[in-house]
Amino acid sequence: MKTLISKIINWFNKLIFNKNMNKVQGNLDRSWHENFVNYTEMIVAHPNYSGLFFERKTDDNRVKWVVAGNSKNGKLRQQWWNKKCVENNIEIKKGCYAKVAAIIHPTKQHICQICGKSMSIFYEYPNANFIKKLNKTLNIELEHFDLTIREIIEQFCETDNDLKAFNKLLNLECENKTDLIGQVYDKFVMQYDRRFSPGVMSNPPDRFDGFHSDGACCRELSDKGRHKKNMKTYTQDRRAYEHWADGNFNAANRLMGEFQKSEICICPVCGKTAPMSADHIGPISLGFCHRPKFNAMCQSCNSSKNNRFILSDISQLISDEQAGEQVISWHSKDIWDLLKNQITTEEQAKLLSSIMVICHQNVLKVFSIIFHQTGKEFLKRYLNPDYALYDIRFSNFNPLDLSELQMTKTPLDSKNKESNKNRYLRVSFEALKDFDLKDNRKTKFYTADIIEEINKTIALIKNSNDSEADNQLKITIQKLSQIIYEDMWKNE
Repeated sequence: MKTLISKIINWFNKLIFNKNMNKVQGNLDRSWHENFVNYTEMIVAHPNYSGLFFERKTDDNRVKWVVAGNSKNGKLRQQWWNKKCVENNIEIKKGCYAKVAAIIHPTKQHICQICGKSMSIFYEYPNANFIKKLNKTLNIELEHFDLTIREIIEQFCETDNDLKAFNKLLNLECENKTDLIGQVYDKFVMQYDRRFSPGVMSNPPDRFDGFHSDGACCRELSDKGRHKKNMKTYTQDRRAYEHWADGNFNAANRLMGEFQKSEICICPVCGKTAPMSADHIGPISLGFCHRPKFNAMCQSCNSSKNNRFILSDISQLISDEQAGEQVISWHSKDIWDLLKNQITTEEQAKLLSSIMVICHQNVLKVFSIIFHQTGKEFLKRYLNPDYALYDIRFSNFNPLDLSELQMTKTPLDSKNKESNKNRYLRVSFEALKDFDLKDNRKTKFYTADIIEEINKTIALIKNSNDSEADNQLKITIQKLSQIIYEDMWKNE
């Protein structure tokens, strides 16, 4: 009886909570700032957006600014954005709409829906860490998103000493203020350097103009996940959780943070002077471990490389294995062992990337099927939440040479332990829950070929034969790897 009453109370509380949240969201939706209302009218009437679908609300005649991307009207907008990509000679792929949105925007200034502030759509605002450095160097007191870097230079670069300070901070050699602004925009702002942030994030085709309704000034109000407290966690590499990667993810995340905080230096790949980013030697999206060992390269080189192997990566991974390190997650070791010693050319390294990403997606598909059939309990054995129980710190960090790096770990208090552990587990299982909702059109699935083996695993789990189920799952993945190897390597 008590259990029934508890269930009723919980149901009632959830109902009230959801109603209140809907009410809050409704208030946010209705409380458009007058400046934003005027902005929407200006944008929909502008010839740059001619032909882009929109409707008006029946109660107040305001523009229906947001359309769900997978709806009928959302697809109409997507067709329009595709057409604009073609007109602007931009290849239709991930990120293309954001480029078009910036090109066609008539004023390059977006108005925040909540506060009505006008902010640049470009990456012109020094990020929080860079603002701290500017404040300390120039003895000023600016907040994040107060001014663009152009406005900061114009207001605070008044003397030769100020110019020297800016040059030192940005590793430039500019002779005057005009030259400084030009080089900052050429080398940093227009290259999307991570020391700078946009005044509004792109969001096409959902939002009419291709940008979020709220500016960076009010993002914390409209998106609770972006409160400063939560953003510290948000910036962790959650991909490692989503890909069920082995390795000390806590130490790896912390070390990636050291790269983000480090001073600019010469990129070992392209030779440019820039901040360094942490490149996974073995990409986690290919099934490799998320371990605290990275190669340094600038963000541009890292983005260009994406999740592709180069021949030297494979040699380094094999060398690390021979030295006793675990470089590959357990679920992807079969395909790696089948192929790693056969790769002798850059073209083969590229093919290996394709094979391993396909295999890893198939493994996640297997996990997803098991999760939907049996729940979380059995699959928890393949996660490593204990790594989340420590605070990790590094000393002697040098992005270009990690040989002297030292790591110390301290147990966290109970509250933080539980919070970190729960987040890791939650994100990992959310990835399996939503796996079939993701766009996997480029992935060839072989799971139908081993469905009998998957069903054997599920049956053993349901009968609480966990040890046998573990062995059967490993046999299943081994057979899956062999099928993919035969199809994608031997038949190539």
